[in-house]
Amino acid sequence: MQRRVGDVTREPARQLAETAMTATAAAGLTRQRRARSAPPGAVDAQERARQDALALVEREALVRPSFGFRILPVRRTHGDTFEADGLALEVRGLRDESGDLVAVAAATCTLGPALEARVTSLFPAGRPLLALALDAVGTERLFGAADHVVARIRREARRLGLTTGAEIGPGDPGMALDQQAALLALAGARQNGITLTARGMLAPVKSLSFLVTLGRNLTVRSAPRCHACPSKHRCSIRAHPAE
Repeated sequence: MQRRVGDVTREPARQLAETAMTATAAAGLTRQRRARSAPPGAVDAQERARQDALALVEREALVRPSFGFRILPVRRTHGDTFEADGLALEVRGLRDESGDLVAVAAATCTLGPALEARVTSLFPAGRPLLALALDAVGTERLFGAADHVVARIRREARRLGLTTGAEIGPGDPGMALDQQAALLALAGARQNGITLTARGMLAPVKSLSFLVTLGRNLTVRSAPRCHACPSKHRCSIRAHPAE
């Protein structure tokens, strides 16, 4: 079926789950480096909890990822505010984007509610270490799913004769959290079961939303989404190259 700009693109859960596992493997490298300075008993307990968490994910099918994105024409209004599909968003720094910005991809991805419910159930059951390990595995899988979404957006951009530039989400430097509702609407997030709570949190918890800029002659951003994070050097979830 021929896709048009503005259509919601979705992906079967199985393929996304397989792709998401690459982030789990990469994060293992970071854990190995951190483990060298940790007490042996603590490392053993953490690794056992992690292996139990991985087994639990597979046994109970706790990760059920899905995603959607829409590629939408944009027009700048003033400063860093632009409109897409009748909604205005403010993203600081977009006016400095080199090249000709002509569209954005509004994207969401989620692992579904099963994993977070299982994490919650483990605390009153007296298994907090397993709960924390399961939560960490879920975050790894979510990052892997998001990487898969970005790859799909880049392929679609090439099909349209466009290049991709910045990737940014609510809470990142340049995009305030109050832009979340507009971004979810642009991405068609409800089709993937993603909603915004009264406190401004995504539900299910293991969900992400972000924008990718598209245009002509845009500067390709090769740095990962965690590049600007102040916690990147001590993060146990994602692997970072040694500087």
